[in-house]
Amino acid sequence: MSPRVVLAILLALSAPTLAQGQGSWPDRPIKFIVHVAAGGGVDMNARILVDRLNQQLPQPVLIENQGGGGGVIAARAVANAAADGYTFLFAGPGHAAQAFMHKQPPFDPIRDFIPVALVTEFPLVVVIKPSLPAGTLAEFIALLKAEPDKHTFGSSGVGGSSHIPAEMFTRQAGVSMIHVPFRGNGPSSAALIGGQIDMIIDGLAPQLGNIADGRVRVLGVTTKSRTPFLPDVPAVSETLPGYQFPMWVGLFAPAKTPKPIVDRLAAEISKAMQDPLTRKRYADVSVEPRGSTPEEFDAFFREQLKFNEEIIISAKLQQD
Repeated sequence: MSPRVVLAILLALSAPTLAQGQGSWPDRPIKFIVHVAAGGGVDMNARILVDRLNQQLPQPVLIENQGGGGGVIAARAVANAAADGYTFLFAGPGHAAQAFMHKQPPFDPIRDFIPVALVTEFPLVVVIKPSLPAGTLAEFIALLKAEPDKHTFGSSGVGGSSHIPAEMFTRQAGVSMIHVPFRGNGPSSAALIGGQIDMIIDGLAPQLGNIADGRVRVLGVTTKSRTPFLPDVPAVSETLPGYQFPMWVGLFAPAKTPKPIVDRLAAEISKAMQDPLTRKRYADVSVEPRGSTPEEFDAFFREQLKFNEEIIISAKLQQD
């Protein structure tokens, strides 16, 4: 019997086993690694989704926060994980930036991952500590110009989803601030409330209570125009024409994860996004539920890569 015939027989015998293995997915807990610390907007979006998926899937979905490095720590963990459908990356725009933040990229966003589904989109807000003598974005910019390098802004980490829009702001406003990176938006928000830093750009949802209670002062939203969630708050573009930063979160799988598993999980996420209670929970925190096919999210993600590359190169943010 020729080697070719032997190989064909072995493949035929193994095919049912492989199909059966994928067909029984999931047969043990699934892990979503969130690329920021607990407490921020990305983490909140993950927990709402997981609550619903745990009602749809026969095995639990667990959240593990691995903040730091602008999302690099979590991304590397998932890129190096087994491509068996039990470890996924839950990430925001920072995942589309890190490939361009370093001369030697820590991972390849196309080669190392498979986009599974776009989960949600939501506005970011520019918030400052209320003790600063600035009631509007224009007044804040004037203050920064009068006191260069005196004031600070926090972020979830270098190249993260709160770092890039802040750098965009300083560049377009023509001001100079000191960047203070944290291990997630939750810690940076706590530092702002505590008065250790002067500004952050964060998701609207985790800042709503702080805004209402006066713990922070909101100056603008990063969407192209005003958001219905805060109709009285101006868009940053009303002061800095052309400024906008799209905020989103999505799920990624390690490269070579079987397509039937990727498609199944994407379908489960789309189903979750149609659940009335889940939609209400997202609406209550000013988030728009999405859901998509892997192919739709792949096209969206590639557009975000191009968007971030242009910002990082033009602002000269690339690091050694």
